[in-house]
Amino acid sequence: MGSRSLPPAWGLLLLSALPCAASAQTYPDRPIRLVVATPPGSTPDIGARLLGHFLAEDLKQPVVVENKPGVNGILAAREVLKAQADGYTFLIAPQSTMSVSPHVYPRQAGAFPTSFVAVGQIYRTDFSLIVSNASGLRSVSDVIAAARKAPGKLTAAYAAPGSASHVSAERFKQAAGVDIYTVSFNGSPAAALAVASGDADMLFETIPSTESVVATGRARRIAMTGPARFELAPNVPTVAESGLPGFVVTTWAGLFAARDLPADRLDRIAAAVAKALKNPELVRKIAAAGFLPGEASPVEFQKLWMAESAMWKKTVDHAPALQLER
Repeated sequence: MGSRSLPPAWGLLLLSALPCAASAQTYPDRPIRLVVATPPGSTPDIGARLLGHFLAEDLKQPVVVENKPGVNGILAAREVLKAQADGYTFLIAPQSTMSVSPHVYPRQAGAFPTSFVAVGQIYRTDFSLIVSNASGLRSVSDVIAAARKAPGKLTAAYAAPGSASHVSAERFKQAAGVDIYTVSFNGSPAAALAVASGDADMLFETIPSTESVVATGRARRIAMTGPARFELAPNVPTVAESGLPGFVVTTWAGLFAARDLPADRLDRIAAAVAKALKNPELVRKIAAAGFLPGEASPVEFQKLWMAESAMWKKTVDHAPALQLER
């Protein structure tokens, strides 16, 4: 039987498919950019740099970490959405950026939460509640009793308006039904130092952000905010078991991609993240930094993100101090 040539239209279709196939096979073929929503030295930044090292090994391409803090992470989100959705620019952001900022800064955030898709949860952790040694507070029950006895007298430090430490303090006030005066400081280290010096009575923050002032004895860690005792601080009780049943706040940082990213590239990055988070060396380094590696799959992480966004919206809706653009 003699050979037949394909119709011209089929030939054009085959030719048009070749670049896509080649692209899928060679991706990535240049450096990957991770835009971090927080400053250098912050907890998400530490997670980004730890993860970036292992991603570079797997992807066989350099991974560049770029910090772009501002408006509680919204500036970083905008930066990623300005880039082409080709799998070379990703967002690394904490829970506060993805679940809280859209409700605190609705005008500036716009529709950015619906413009991203979750790729991987880098780490997870609980907040610790630290108090100034000068305050005389020794437990959650002490905090609640003092706040009820003198409404507005206790002060809770926080890192920035709308930050995780800010919304955690507001959620605590709502759950306990107390009035505590919240004070903004320039970042988590400054807020922790304010508690250590007695300029503020309390602070909700991660262990890495507060360990220096606790280790020196200038502040006391009286509780953790998770649903059960935190694995890295098993001797510290939870807020729920210390006088405020039902109070649970956890946090995380994750890798996010523009929603328009082609599925094959999204899957490639998600697989690389999952592989990295099973590497014993990375697990050890994440634990040494004071948090736990993420366990959620991309689908589970997306659901967690959406659920917590709904939870924090309720907190913001009932806290005038968080309604910064209303």
